[in-house]
Amino acid sequence: MKRTVFLALALFALMAVGLYAQTEADFEVRLFVNNTQVMIDNYKGNATTVNIPAKIKNLPVFSIGSSAFADNKKITSVVIPNGVTEILDRAFSGCTNLTSVTIPNSVTDILDNAFSGCTNLTSVTFGGSIPESSFENKAFPGDIRAKYLAAGGGAGTYTRPSGGTTWTKGATAAAETTEADFTVEKSADGKSITITKYKGKATTVNIPAKIQNLPVTSIGNGAFAATNITSIVIPNSVTSIGTMVFQGSLGLTSVTFAGSIPSSGFNALAFKDFGDIRDKYLAGGAGTYTRPDNKSTTWTKK
Repeated sequence: MKRTVFLALALFALMAVGLYAQTEADFEVRLFVNNTQVMIDNYKGNATTVNIPAKIKNLPVFSIGSSAFADNKKITSVVIPNGVTEILDRAFSGCTNLTSVTIPNSVTDILDNAFSGCTNLTSVTFGGSIPESSFENKAFPGDIRAKYLAAGGGAGTYTRPSGGTTWTKGATAAAETTEADFTVEKSADGKSITITKYKGKATTVNIPAKIQNLPVTSIGNGAFAATNITSIVIPNSVTSIGTMVFQGSLGLTSVTFAGSIPSSGFNALAFKDFGDIRDKYLAGGAGTYTRPDNKSTTWTKK
């Protein structure tokens, strides 16, 4: 009987891990411009932390379509990849549990009600400049549009207290990360990529799911050591993280795991000197983990 219960619980745990895994199949798309790029029409996945891929069906994603994520009650954070140029009306409307959004510098259009009804949205990061004429009045709740367009606004991270209407700009957004920011090695069979060194300048790092058109499956030993990064998004393609990956990068306070990394592939010293983040992840699965400051060793899943 105990064995049966154990197997049932193990199966449930595996199903729970699968629930958070994000794949291209989670996105329904439409082809545009002679079938050379795609618009996301609908998100049907179960991941709470959504790291939208830069390419789907090996074609660049240029648009988040009307109501693509509308009324989704599961997602809590979204990272939009560089290359997307527009976020259409009601794209994320009614996503009441959405708390943070990262918008790249490639976006030039955000239409009305794109984020209307996102009552728990408290952090928005803009990577670039959106023209006033293309930034609709009712795109976001509260005064974030006005703050963004005002002198001294522009690119950066804007936050508000839960339920508030007044947004405040924090630090200016860092430069976008690109493939060129990473030193990599191909696997022996030439089918996957290991990141061996981060050499970019951005402090907010969004690791691409593919480099050289191959999946990034591993983060090598010390790959992000002695950098100034403060937050990082690890794509669901990654299944292995080496030892002392972030050694000396003590400003790191936010880590987003988009997928499932087995304990056997997650080195026990990957986050050496950073506290309990590995244990919290192995217990809690995909999501964003933060700590209050760079001295804390206690991480919390958002």
